[in-house]
Amino acid sequence: MVGVKRRAILLSMLVIGGAAVAQDIGHAIWQERLLILIAPSAEDPAVVRQKQALRDAAGAVSERRLRIIELYAEPEGSDATQLPQERQRAIRQSLGVAAGDRELILLGLDGGIKRRASLATPLREILQQIDGMPMRQQEMEDRRRAGLPVTDP
Repeated sequence: MVGVKRRAILLSMLVIGGAAVAQDIGHAIWQERLLILIAPSAEDPAVVRQKQALRDAAGAVSERRLRIIELYAEPEGSDATQLPQERQRAIRQSLGVAAGDRELILLGLDGGIKRRASLATPLREILQQIDGMPMRQQEMEDRRRAGLPVTDP
């Protein structure tokens, strides 16, 4: 029951988020998996490495319908890919994340938290975990039946 309540609170915050991002995030449930990168700032070395790994694996990330959300304790200017600070604070609070925390959180298509881990977690591990999820297994089977390739993690 607590998990369902926390999920509902988190999803409502994501839906209510900033105008530039809310349009996309509001439709995330059952459409996209979310990988939330949490750090004091965008310059955090672990964030920089994780974002580079995500860029390098863009095809695998896209195939898995994985959207990246960045939550930083320090204001970062006007990057349209980030949620406004007030929404970031609300999400941080709902997830129990302090300003100095450095972690990543993976949300499944159902909006549930599937993983909380260090920012240094190799992207391959995250993609492998996604590939083990029942809905992803079905997606891979559907792609194979359609004659489409399935990208390795």
